[in-house]
Amino acid sequence: MSAATPDQISRMVRINPIVIVSGSGDATRSLRYRGRHTLHAVLGFLNSQRESRALVYSHKKDGRMMWIDVRTGAFCVLH
Repeated sequence: MSAATPDQISRMVRINPIVIVSGSGDATRSLRYRGRHTLHAVLGFLNSQRESRALVYSHKKDGRMMWIDVRTGAFCVLH
């Protein structure tokens, strides 16, 4: 699957839930982002939280929720 474009990410950020994921492996935590839902605001938050990434809900595929990594545009499944 190809990466999402900045315009697609910006649209998704405005209308869909965003989850902040920090840590890796067994120490992974995820929280719902409650800040302003603009791409600029989310990227600003991520700049202050270098170990975190933001995932925005995109769609369902084969019964699984697909998310877009806000920084990279890569599609992924949140476990």
